[in-house]
Formats: sequence, structure tokens, C-alpha cells
Amino acid sequence: MKFFLDLTDKRLPFVKEYLQQQKKQVENFNKEDVSNINSEDVIIVSPAFKWSETLVNDLPSNITIFAGNISEEFLKEINNKNIKYINFMAHEDFVLKNATLTAEGFLGDLILNTKSSMYNQQILILGSGRVAKAVGYLFYKLGLTFDFAMRNEKEYNHAKLFARKCILGDSYKNALKNYDVVINTIPAVIFNKNDANKFKKDCYVFELASKQCLEGVSTQNFNYVLCPALPSKYTPKTAADLMIEILNLYL
Repeated sequence: MKFFLDLTDKRLPFVKEYLQQQKKQVENFNKEDVSNINSEDVIIVSPAFKWSETLVNDLPSNITIFAGNISEEFLKEINNKNIKYINFMAHEDFVLKNATLTAEGFLGDLILNTKSSMYNQQILILGSGRVAKAVGYLFYKLGLTFDFAMRNEKEYNHAKLFARKCILGDSYKNALKNYDVVINTIPAVIFNKNDANKFKKDCYVFELASKQCLEGVSTQNFNYVLCPALPSKYTPKTAADLMIEILNLYL
């Protein structure tokens, strides 16, 4: 059995080091050529890894994959090949801890990209999931002023306890010009071309979701900042430890 790791992600070299300490044979995973991967081998990629149709079709049968979410379309092919698929994101403890690392990493992106102190900024967090709550809780502990906007009424009542203000539904769009920073954590298109002028001029819209929130929106008057794989960027060693915890459940 060999382990193939996508070493382009900064977490995976730490996973490689751990596996080698366990006397495992580790190889570099090249998504352009999987001809050297055989049955019983293991592929480990980051939770943010993007799968392509060509790669999935080229995978051999009877292997094991550790990865993040994979689309339903690709899962059918994986199941047909009798591939064992372990989804990091299906483990609640991993997801919660990874969300905390995402929030910590975002603090770095917020400071690096904006020109004012975060204590002087009017901040809006969009969403009510784990990442949104992790960012909000970190801001709360830091004493920042921020608001929430969400559709989940249950989470809305909880968020009111530590945000300055919480907006339920879509009415926040009418207040976007009040915010210097908008943080999206909702993996869906929520802004279209009709929303382009609703943002404050020169504000920062940070994208923390896996799917971009803008569709057909001109960003000429504001700054749109993508923030992918923040745990890998800022806390790769700790993020790798989370992955290793999952590996040890199955290996």
C-alpha cells in the first residue's frame, strides 16, 4: 500500500511527515497522471481540493480517498469503481475545528487587505453556519463591532446574544452602504447585477464560501477578495493535525 498526497497544499507535507514516521510509503499525487496508483493505494488531498471529470475517470478501482466534499455526479463514478471515500467534512469535530482555524486565518486576510484598523470598521457577516459563527465568536472575543445577516431564525436568536445587530432575511441588502467590510460565508449566489451599486464605495467583500456569492456583478466600485483554504494558508501544521485525526480513525 502506498499513500499519494497532494503536496501542493501546505497541510499535506505535515501529513507526509507523520505517515513516514509510521513507516508508510509516501508518494506525490499528480492529478495529471495517476497511472502509478494501484488498487489498495490511498489518496489524500485537502478538504478544498477540486475534482475534475477527467481525474475521476482516470482513477483506478479499489483505492481509498480522503478528501472534502465531492459532487454527486463524481460520487456515482467513484462508487462504480468500488472506491472507499472518506469525507473529512462529514466528521463534525473536524468541521468545527476547521471552522475555527478558518476564522483565525481570516483575521490575517482582513488585516492584510484593508487599510483601516478593524476596530474602526463597520462589519457585516453573511450566514449562520459554522464558519460564520466561528468568525463572529472570534470578533466578539476581540471586542470588534459587527452585525449578522441570516435566514435561519433559530441561529438568529443565538447570534443576537453577541452581535451588535442581527438582520433576518434579505433586508440587509438595503443597508449594505453602511458597511466597510462584508464577509460572505453562504455557498450560493446571493448578489446579481442589480446589487452592484448597493455596496459602499471602496468597501471590501470577503468570500469565505466555497461558491462565490457574486454573479454578473461589476466589482469596479468595491473590492472583492477571495479567501480560499485559509487553514492551509495560515495554520497548516494545526490543520494537518486535524486531518491526521481522521486518518487514524480508518488506517
